[in-house]
Amino acid sequence: MEHKQTLHDVPIFEKLSSAELRLLTDISRMKHYRKSQVIFLEGEIFSGFYVVVKGSVKIFKLNSHGEAIMQHKLGSFRSFAESALFSGSRFYSMCAQAMEDSSLLFFPLDEFTSLLGKNPALAIRISEAFAVRLMKLNRRFDILAADVEGRIARYILNEVELNNSLRMPEPHFVLPVRKKDLAEHLGVASETLSRTLKKFKNNKIIKEVSKKIFITDVKKLRGLASK
Repeated sequence: MEHKQTLHDVPIFEKLSSAELRLLTDISRMKHYRKSQVIFLEGEIFSGFYVVVKGSVKIFKLNSHGEAIMQHKLGSFRSFAESALFSGSRFYSMCAQAMEDSSLLFFPLDEFTSLLGKNPALAIRISEAFAVRLMKLNRRFDILAADVEGRIARYILNEVELNNSLRMPEPHFVLPVRKKDLAEHLGVASETLSRTLKKFKNNKIIKEVSKKIFITDVKKLRGLASK
């Protein structure tokens, strides 16, 4: 039976009880965005954070020429913009845009902080889950320090861990962006990325099904990632 996603699948909410999740949904509101509609821009005053319920969202920055530099793509039940809650920032640090018609749960800053203030245990559990999530995301910065094979191997392992599937028989994740965009993100040529993924597949380290990448030999991939 296919797993039906709920707010329990949002990493920062995964430690919460059903009663605590109801408290959160009571203060949230559903917002709908059309394809390509901007949700917020970097530098705008932070008003709250979001969870993707349906559709997908692109998180990006603008360079000095006004060109969008893709950071990552978020699918269903991924949260974004929550880092400002814990950093104390008054502004959004990145831009967000709907990649298709999307429905998002919005958690207003004032109501969310008021709820946490009234429920210290709830605040602790969310903070702990966010800290774990932040450590996983920070590993992306380490990826650029590795050689090409190591860089790509570390990226795959990190994405699988973010997808909470590392302990499954075949850990996997959905490729969040086009391979061209991924190559740019990893700082390699598109041809190099394609050759490396093909090599991984030929060596039976990974397999690719549509947009999903499965790890078939975690031990070998970890060995490459440690280079």
